[in-house]
Amino acid sequence: MKYTAVTLACALLTPLAFAQPLIRPDGATATSEFNSNYLIINAINGSGLPANFTVSSPHADYAVRNHWTTRAGETIGQSATFTFTQPQTLGAFHMWAHRSNVIASNPHYAVTLFDLVFRDGSGNIISSLSNLTGQPNIAIAQTTTFDVISGVRSVQFIVRATANNNSSPYTGLAEVAFGPCIPPSADLGDSALTCPGGDVNLTVQFGGSGARTFAWEALDPDNNVIPLVDGPIPGFSAVLSGTASQTLVVSGIDANTAANLRFRCVISNPCGTVASTPASITLCNLDFNCDNFVDFFDFDDFVSAFENGDMRADINGDLFLDFFDYDDFVFGFEAGC
Repeated sequence: MKYTAVTLACALLTPLAFAQPLIRPDGATATSEFNSNYLIINAINGSGLPANFTVSSPHADYAVRNHWTTRAGETIGQSATFTFTQPQTLGAFHMWAHRSNVIASNPHYAVTLFDLVFRDGSGNIISSLSNLTGQPNIAIAQTTTFDVISGVRSVQFIVRATANNNSSPYTGLAEVAFGPCIPPSADLGDSALTCPGGDVNLTVQFGGSGARTFAWEALDPDNNVIPLVDGPIPGFSAVLSGTASQTLVVSGIDANTAANLRFRCVISNPCGTVASTPASITLCNLDFNCDNFVDFFDFDDFVSAFENGDMRADINGDLFLDFFDYDDFVFGFEAGC
């Protein structure tokens, strides 16, 4: 049987952007508008959304005066510019995609690739982001986070691709809004499994605005924090790499390391710092050959080591090789890791 969790990772949670206030543009212009029923103003006035909407609010189906739609044949390269009366500090873009599959003859209006260009009050480019992605037929906002940009008076949204290989003669947006700097989030599973002397990859998943740093720490049984750096852990046999990255690799794990250390990642960005919940490491003594499977080959290798006096067969860790080790291995083998 195979056991898993040599690599520990969890799915990315919904970004903390959903708890953040919305920064809505004060004005908007577009290079192309279908007619007076589908003006760019429809993408900033909340039409199609409930009062006091959030990014988790679904937008209504495509209808007159609740979407921005371009003229026929004008899609790739068309743009909309959103303006602010006062300079803004931005860290997220929220986009409600154009959903045209209810009444339109071609249901592929949605923008799937776009650029954002940020300008100051004099029209100078402060920053630009290219080849950002969107998904069609999603009713709630799709959030793109980025490094915090200050002094923004306008943001240009440029269409680079639409759904279904740019097959539609139209494109557009349902609604847009922006967000401030979003504090980081950190998500790490609570345990990982490996064989004695094996390796574990601990990967933290994260949310929040860009420009983040990673710092891994260990906690001892008294919850004292031990900052980690690449190389051997003082007082332990395990060796670390990736202590300043998203994935920490812990190599050569023995019983002392597994019993006395838990690992967590501290993530920081320009607007906050957060520590993940700590993850522990459990040794699977039954995976005697460290191939991530518990099967007859492990049993055979254990028996061979036991008969040859190899201390790797000291399953119960009492520094003796005797029938108790054999009995413990057989009992554990039948139960599995």
